[in-house]
Amino acid sequence: MASSVALSEAQEHLAELLIRAEGGEEILIEREGRPAMKIVPVFSEAPTASKRIFGQNLSGITYIAPNFDDPMTNEELQEWGM
Repeated sequence: MASSVALSEAQEHLAELLIRAEGGEEILIEREGRPAMKIVPVFSEAPTASKRIFGQNLSGITYIAPNFDDPMTNEELQEWGM
C-alpha cells in the first residue's frame, strides 16, 4: 500500500521521499486531494550474463549461442538426416 503525501509536503521533503522509495516504499503524491503521481522504487538489478533469463539476452532479445553458426558435427548431421 502506498503512503499518501500532499504535493506541498512532497516539494518540501522530496529527498526524504526518495530515500523511502529507494527502501521499497511507494509514495502517492496528491494534488488538491486527488492522486496525481506515484514515486515507486526502481530496482536496478538487471539480469547479467550469469543470471540470464533463459533464451534472452539483457535487452530481452532471444539469445543466440556464440557457436550458432559453427559447422555441425557428423553426429549432428546424421541426426538431421544429412
